[in-house]
Amino acid sequence: MQGRILAVDYGKANIGLAHSDPLRLTVSPLPSLPNRGRKDFLRRMRELAGRLEAVELVLGMPFGMDGSRGDAAQAMEKVSRSLAGALGLPVSETDERLSTVEAMEIWREMSPRQKKRYRTVDSLAAALILERRLEDHRTAGV
Repeated sequence: MQGRILAVDYGKANIGLAHSDPLRLTVSPLPSLPNRGRKDFLRRMRELAGRLEAVELVLGMPFGMDGSRGDAAQAMEKVSRSLAGALGLPVSETDERLSTVEAMEIWREMSPRQKKRYRTVDSLAAALILERRLEDHRTAGV
């Protein structure tokens, strides 16, 4: 399947965003959003998904280090259901374990010019989540 995928790294303070190209070959970060509550988030996501002509969403899922679904993952399942209902798009969940840690390590090594491209570490984390999702599907032959 082709079409742009929109990735979300949902955090309490900021929401990192990234998207693929329509052929799903490249990943680009987007400006992060301040988290001003679910209603504002869903409105802005509807606008963004429409503008990008996204056909799918990927949401980083905070599994425990043992792969379990703790409180944070259960809260994210509610966000996933809200997104699917509000946008009418399929929402897949991708393991985000260590994506923020990985993003912070990469962020520290980046030049100011590179940081400007990703805008925030949250959007870098969203880009890593989307890259992981695309790679998983490539290796699975999807």
